[in-house]
Amino acid sequence: MHKSFFFILLLVISFFVYLWQQNTSIRFAYKISALQTEYNNIISENDNLRLKINSMLALEKMYKIAKERNFVVADDQNTVYIE
Repeated sequence: MHKSFFFILLLVISFFVYLWQQNTSIRFAYKISALQTEYNNIISENDNLRLKINSMLALEKMYKIAKERNFVVADDQNTVYIE
C-alpha cells in the first residue's frame, strides 16, 4: 500500500515538474522572440542612422569641394526642376 502511494506521489510530482519545465521553456522562447524582434529593429534603425550620417557627410564634402573650386550656387531663376 505504501509503495503504490509513493509511486503515485512520485508520478504526480514528476508530472508537475514536467509542466513547470514546459511552461518555463515557452516563456523563455517568447522572451527570446521579443528580444530578437527588438534587436532587429535596433539594427535597422542603426543602419538608417548610418545612412543619414553618411549622406550628410557626403553633402558636406560636396559643399567643401565646391567652395574650394569656387563654384557658385545657382539662383532660383536659373534652377530648373524636372519632375
